[in-house]
Amino acid sequence: MSIVHNRFFNDTVQSLRFDHGDAGATVGVMLPGTHVFQLKAPETMTVVAGQMWVSINDAPEFTAPAGTVFEAPANAKLQMRCTVDTAYLCQFHLG
Repeated sequence: MSIVHNRFFNDTVQSLRFDHGDAGATVGVMLPGTHVFQLKAPETMTVVAGQMWVSINDAPEFTAPAGTVFEAPANAKLQMRCTVDTAYLCQFHLG
């Protein structure tokens, strides 16, 4: 197993990623700001600490406080807006 340190948006989003079989996971932190990802694979996101406002494919935002779990489909535009430091777990399928 290898662990990869990912950095996005001038280091305002950082995560550690590992792959296992045909799936993978990242655990990370988002600093305040709006962060937009274009997904390739479907994802299950869990907000571990903090809070975010989420929009999937430009749908109206919903609030996701700590403990929230949500799904985003493959090829989706995933926008996450944070006003506080927010920790997350992201699980996805690679193939």
